[in-house]
Amino acid sequence: MVYSAAELLKLQANIKRDPDGYKDEFALQYRHYKACLQLFQLKPSQDSKEFADCITFIAQVSKCYPSSSAGFAPELMQLLEEQQARLDAALRRSMVQALILLRNRNQLDPALLLPLLFKLFRVNDKQLRELLFRHIIADLKASNQRGRNERLNKTVQSFLYGVLADDNELAAKKSLAVLSELWRRHIWRDGRTVNCIASAVFHKSPAVMAAALKFFLGQDAAAADGDDSDDEDGDGEQGKTVVVAPTKEEVYKATQKGTKSSKRKKQAKLKRVMATLKKHARKEAALGSEGFAALHLLHDPQGFAEQLFGRLQGSRERWETRLDMMAVTSRVLGVHKLLLLNFYPFLQKYIAPHQRDVTAVLAALAQAVHELVPPEALAPVLRQLVDQFVHDRARPEVMTVGLKAVRELSLRCPLVMTEELLQDLSEYKRFRDKEVATAARGLIGAFRELNPALLNKRDRGRGADLAAAPASYGASAAAERLEGAELLEADLARGGAGSGDDSEDYGLGFDGSSSEEGGSEDEGSAGEGGEVEGEGGSDSGAVESEGAGQGSGSEQEEDDEDEDDGSGSEHGSDDEDAAQQQQQLGSAAKKQQQQQEGSLASLKKQLAAAKAAKEQQPQDGGGAEAAAALAASVPIEMTRILTEDDFRRMRCVVGL
Repeated sequence: MVYSAAELLKLQANIKRDPDGYKDEFALQYRHYKACLQLFQLKPSQDSKEFADCITFIAQVSKCYPSSSAGFAPELMQLLEEQQARLDAALRRSMVQALILLRNRNQLDPALLLPLLFKLFRVNDKQLRELLFRHIIADLKASNQRGRNERLNKTVQSFLYGVLADDNELAAKKSLAVLSELWRRHIWRDGRTVNCIASAVFHKSPAVMAAALKFFLGQDAAAADGDDSDDEDGDGEQGKTVVVAPTKEEVYKATQKGTKSSKRKKQAKLKRVMATLKKHARKEAALGSEGFAALHLLHDPQGFAEQLFGRLQGSRERWETRLDMMAVTSRVLGVHKLLLLNFYPFLQKYIAPHQRDVTAVLAALAQAVHELVPPEALAPVLRQLVDQFVHDRARPEVMTVGLKAVRELSLRCPLVMTEELLQDLSEYKRFRDKEVATAARGLIGAFRELNPALLNKRDRGRGADLAAAPASYGASAAAERLEGAELLEADLARGGAGSGDDSEDYGLGFDGSSSEEGGSEDEGSAGEGGEVEGEGGSDSGAVESEGAGQGSGSEQEEDDEDEDDGSGSEHGSDDEDAAQQQQQLGSAAKKQQQQQEGSLASLKKQLAAAKAAKEQQPQDGGGAEAAAALAASVPIEMTRILTEDDFRRMRCVVGL
């Protein structure tokens, strides 16, 4: 019995409600599907509308009868594998949608389905390729959402190496788009993905090569950022208007004009616009680092740079593509500090003011320069740059570009600059054009820090350190200890904050804080004692003066004769006052200790007292001196674990 499309939909709903009651009807339709499959294999060009309806029906209800429909998915995959180009477009999409439905219900292993879907990129069907692209991205995102599915990722990535090396441009380009989108969405951020994309740089198709180059330059992320499905900026029209910054008039109206309610609405709108602007700025800032992050994961950067430069030398591609090849090569050389000495003479022939996109060429030159490049290899390039850009007959904007390019080269490789050339360029600081003079002053300011000895005496500035000079080519200093640790050790020796022996508590902060708190409490108690002592002294002085006023002359004479006895009595009274003051201080300290008993401060004081008692235990004199000498000779980072507070203090001492 043959059902129409409407009847199949009704039967499909009934089967989902009661699978056991409609088991015979499903068996009948499954046999009908088998008959249509055999007829289609005999004559693939016939009308396939009925066959497509059967496939959709079986895919919808297959979860109700898993044993009966076990061979359904393998038959569809085999048919697509063998006759993908001969199938009708509508039937092919119906079969792919049926397989996607089975995969979404976990009735099909993604490791079996995804390679077939990548092969279908070869079919000249744009709607099908868009369907496959969306499903592959969503499926891999769902598979790696809870945790990385390394087995699936390795299987698909190994298969993609072959797809990207395929001669079919459509399949390679769409597979490359899948990899780039997975990288951009932070689904695949590993070295295998980057090296798989790097293999596409050497594809014989210029379109595939250009797409791979744009990935390493971060331009593909900028192009795809507008149609990101995860973006929440709203519709396209709103996205175009919110990137415009508010004018001064709009800000004035939102804050000064209108009623309170209208001001509130305008200010809320202004706040939303500013938030969107900040979000857009963050995205643009993040796009620039995408390509650099990928370049760090290349397995063989030297081989990649050499192979790409070899293709660049004999390339007859468009100028834009060759410019991208220059940019990627220079970035690889700069990021990994590689040596490719033939690259600089190659760029030298493009260094001319009339050259198209000469600023991009100069940017590529600056990116490829680092401190490991021999100055002899860069000297001809620098001379070409100065001769072509920096002279009196050049236009001011050309001279500005040349001076800025010279400054960037000198910052990356200071040894390439000579004293004669630098003094010649520094004379442009009084040039009539302001931008040229500013660029010359920028070059002078850079060498005030790099190598002041190369400058004229009047250009060095006050307090110039003539001993400051870049290290010779190839010189390197091996670090023997943590940078800044000696500054921390010296500061602790001077009695800075946090000083104390932390070798036993491993930087937990008990000893330093307890000593500081104990010191502050002792100082407070000493201050109280000073006040009491001053009061006692003033009282005793008043009593003595009062007694002296009431005494007679004979008593004064007796005092003069018995001066020694009088002084002894005064010392005795002072001792009694001191004993009373000590008793008062002891009672006050005891009361304060009772009040703070059980607090963190009291706990720290107890720990400090216990440690002090441990240190005061009798030791051998020679052994103690030897231990102290050994502790003084061992670096601080070897005796205890440095904490975050130590590193913060080190940064403060260094001035960072």
